[in-house]
Amino acid sequence: MPTHKLPPWLQPKVNPPAVNFGVVWYTEAEWAKVKETSVDPERFEASYSEWIQMAEQGLQQLQAMGIVPSKVQVVAQDFFAWCLVKGKQNSAESRSEYVLELGAKRSNASDT
Repeated sequence: MPTHKLPPWLQPKVNPPAVNFGVVWYTEAEWAKVKETSVDPERFEASYSEWIQMAEQGLQQLQAMGIVPSKVQVVAQDFFAWCLVKGKQNSAESRSEYVLELGAKRSNASDT
């Protein structure tokens, strides 16, 4: 008896693996330090409480899209040292790059 393969649209759907995503996270004190020294303070919310509200909404939106957000705590002094070593300013681009790097290190550490 010949075996027939189902066409792709009739094959059972496999759930795609969850996508992990590092998201910047600050304590109130660290947020204030990073904002105070940034070259783009206008990119920050007016207050930490506004930032928290925006960040929590962002986490919920990511989760709704099937993305597993992972809070990456930023310590201002560590970030400033990273900027110095990399020759970068405290900018939105640098903050994003720093969080991506931290998240990748954390992910690699958990894989071993």
